[in-house]
Amino acid sequence: MRVLISGISGYIGQYLVRHRPASVTLSGTYHKQKPAFSADIALLPLELQKPLQKQLEMVQADVCIHTAAMAGLADCQRNEREAMRINAEATAELADWCRQQGIRLIYLSTDIVFDGQNAPYNEDSKPEPVNVYGKSKLAGEQAVQEILKDFAVCRIALSLGRGLGGRRNFIDWLLEQLRQGREVGLFNDEIRTPSPVTPLAERIWQIALSEGCGIYHCFGRTKTDRYALGRAVCRYLQKDEDLLKSVSLNDAAAYPRPADVSLTTVRRDNQPLPAVFDCLDEILTEKDV
Repeated sequence: MRVLISGISGYIGQYLVRHRPASVTLSGTYHKQKPAFSADIALLPLELQKPLQKQLEMVQADVCIHTAAMAGLADCQRNEREAMRINAEATAELADWCRQQGIRLIYLSTDIVFDGQNAPYNEDSKPEPVNVYGKSKLAGEQAVQEILKDFAVCRIALSLGRGLGGRRNFIDWLLEQLRQGREVGLFNDEIRTPSPVTPLAERIWQIALSEGCGIYHCFGRTKTDRYALGRAVCRYLQKDEDLLKSVSLNDAAAYPRPADVSLTTVRRDNQPLPAVFDCLDEILTEKDV
């Protein structure tokens, strides 16, 4: 099976590489700096702000996992036109290329497509995003569903794990702050169903190599907020919980953020991923190999 991963050097892209099935022949696209992967992974630069058709004309694949995105909520809010181009229009062009080539497309979306007022949300719930990031990702979802028959949309909740390849994320930042004894402000009223990144990567592979189509919710079995998560991390590291400051969305959010986007599922071929509280050792200690 030939699989193309867009954004292969990103956070989830690198975990997909780490956990790829032995039966897969892998290729990937990257933006700007070529990543250092094993020689058996073919790599191609891809600029999502430019038309994709010509950039992909030499690529062959059976499945494409589309992880590349403009994912920063604040960045999207400040640069709406760029966010819509990268997350929506480029996704539509990629879907059209997949249709022409007979390629199955797996599109990674987000729980932020929901407004946070009617949780928990299943795959049949109506998306109503409240910020630019959510709107741009929903537009990408809609394009994939309109253009393709062989597709899966994976709505991902907050995914937790260490960054690979020198990249840093929320967990890396939190660990650094706590180990240096710095005060950390974390939201106490932004509810999500986070999952550990390794089981998430394995689930995405399972969906990608199956014949299942439509929308999948990829989420952990326990809902929580970042403040409660921070307290669990403090206990694991034996750090003083007084380093944590409980912050409300109403006081700190500079742009709209949905309050409760906890996910559930109605699909028979889907189930929750492990709770992050049961996988703290894996989440906090995993390193590059």
